[in-house]
Amino acid sequence: MLAENIRSAKRGKNERIGIHNWHPYYASYSENFVEDMLDYFGANESSIVLDPWMGSGTTALVCQKRGIKSLGIDINPVMVIFSKAKTRQLIDYNLEEIGYDITEKASTTKLNQDEFLHNEDTLEFISAEDLNTLNKIQQAIEDVCKQQSSLSNQTLTDTLRAFFVAVLFRCLRDVGKFKKGKNPTWLINESSKVNEIDTYHLFCHYVNAMIKDLETYFSNIFNFENAIPSFYEGDSRKMVLPDCAADYIITSPPYLTRIDYAVSTKPELLFLGYRKHTDFDRVRRATMGAPVIADKNIVMNDKWGQSICTFLNQVKEHHAKASKSYYLPIFLQYFRDAFASLLEIKRVLKPNGYACLVVQSSYYKDVEAKLGEMYVEMAQSLHLEAEIIKRDVVRHHLANVNTKSSKYVKNKIYFEDAVLIRKKGKS
Repeated sequence: MLAENIRSAKRGKNERIGIHNWHPYYASYSENFVEDMLDYFGANESSIVLDPWMGSGTTALVCQKRGIKSLGIDINPVMVIFSKAKTRQLIDYNLEEIGYDITEKASTTKLNQDEFLHNEDTLEFISAEDLNTLNKIQQAIEDVCKQQSSLSNQTLTDTLRAFFVAVLFRCLRDVGKFKKGKNPTWLINESSKVNEIDTYHLFCHYVNAMIKDLETYFSNIFNFENAIPSFYEGDSRKMVLPDCAADYIITSPPYLTRIDYAVSTKPELLFLGYRKHTDFDRVRRATMGAPVIADKNIVMNDKWGQSICTFLNQVKEHHAKASKSYYLPIFLQYFRDAFASLLEIKRVLKPNGYACLVVQSSYYKDVEAKLGEMYVEMAQSLHLEAEIIKRDVVRHHLANVNTKSSKYVKNKIYFEDAVLIRKKGKS
């Protein structure tokens, strides 16, 4: 396949329904793009494909349909759960019957105070009564999955657990007293919301709906025996993989737009028992591109490339308020993490392996951040071959949420680039 024939990474309407709509996720790319990149690479059933920022798991979904083994890593445990829940092998279970057993068990469960309070921070988003019901269902999921573990291996049991916890997360979104704002990571309080939903019936509803989504998505897909994906909770800067573990990488790192991915999953993280001011804050600060300063002692590195250093110096000297005190440290964090992640990509790629990174350009005030070119320079400084093989104009950009941004540069043009990286060497 020629590079000019690779289809856009922008998702179509059919990729916002069914299995793709289990959880709102801003930064997904299209299945068409992943399919075309697999063809461009020449990936086959003996290949291993990695996505170190897997998010909603699109790369793994396409690989499953193509009979290709995939690995996925994400620092956010919520997204790991949702990705595991989209495993083709789940169709072999009688999920409807297991879901019924979970509901029956939960409806007769009594929790002691300690079991209830392990996720009390979730009361920021949900009533005590609904939280108690969800806790009962969660306990029933654990009990039923332990019973299933005697019938299958631990990996399959973990995948089964992930499916029902994903169902539980969807219930949390429905009964919770919050809604999504204009910014995809904002959660707006709806304390006046009247909840008349029977959570047990809602759980059964989503079990059945998600079973149909899985069956529809994987219909007529039979070549999957060697394509069971492996998912890991981990950091792109220090991957939980051995050297030369992947033939190819298809991924999209966070952009330079300060998207707060951890906040977008805050209700789910708190429900899992992450404490608001400790565990949750740790995940948020460790997430690449987050809008929080985690380290004020980072210094510019010439190895990042001329484009990045020029951009950072322009931010440092900018007259806008907080340019030096807030934005510069945020951007320094980002490029430090991006460079460390590229170093890891080089380590885990096999010799002569390829990686494709989808990134978008952005602006700081009137200073353009040509992110595609920046990743090319960083990769080249690590002695990797790198080039932009596809560029599309972005019509709808997250930056447009801030209507005041146009005062610096009117009619801004944003680009989405596919950066191709090759690790030189003999296979």
